[in-house]
Amino acid sequence: MKPSLKRELEKVFEAPAPKRKGEFLKKVPQTKISNLSFVMAQFEYIPKYIWGIFSFTFGIAIVCGCFMEKDVLWVISALIPFIALSILTENARSGIYLMAELEMAARFSLRSVILARMEILGASHLLLLMFLIPLCAMYNIGTVFQVGLYILVPYMLTVFIGLCATRRIHGMESMYVCMGIAVGVSALNIFVRRIFPIIYEMEFMSIWIIGFALLIVLVVKEMKKSIEQTEELAWSLS
Repeated sequence: MKPSLKRELEKVFEAPAPKRKGEFLKKVPQTKISNLSFVMAQFEYIPKYIWGIFSFTFGIAIVCGCFMEKDVLWVISALIPFIALSILTENARSGIYLMAELEMAARFSLRSVILARMEILGASHLLLLMFLIPLCAMYNIGTVFQVGLYILVPYMLTVFIGLCATRRIHGMESMYVCMGIAVGVSALNIFVRRIFPIIYEMEFMSIWIIGFALLIVLVVKEMKKSIEQTEELAWSLS
């Protein structure tokens, strides 16, 4: 099609500017909802497989605590990246299924929905970790603080790399990448335990503390960038 003809067609079929849009929108009745009710409502939209991962990890911890007492820490630390995977997939779900534009037109902003679901998953992860860390410490020589670092560092590493990836990769590919990241961190955890067990000695605890603190900073920065990216998408579609 010729450019001139294309421009003429665009002029002919161009939609007129909306009149009294703000006044019309104010007349549309909207049911008020509290922040707590909004967050609780998001429970229904979190996929069941995520709760399945939670249940599986919880069950593995119980079984290992009964039959593999000394190895329970290493089993859990190898599984913990897959718990972190649930946060990544939920954070990127709109992009995975290419629904971001549609959700932008909903009553509640996509950013609010994502943050609400992150709060739910974050609280669930916290409860799970509050159970797993003392359980692992019970069967190991290390303190609760040490065991917490051995579990939380792989968790935070998975979240950080995953957030970096989901900001750059969209669609179904981002889910596969997140799964690969979780598998990679889990395998790295097993590899380090087998090849460099000395890193788990008390004398190297400062390295774990510094690494954990650094990962917290990096994760917070990546989360801010992800939120800003969502706001930019909303602005570009408005």
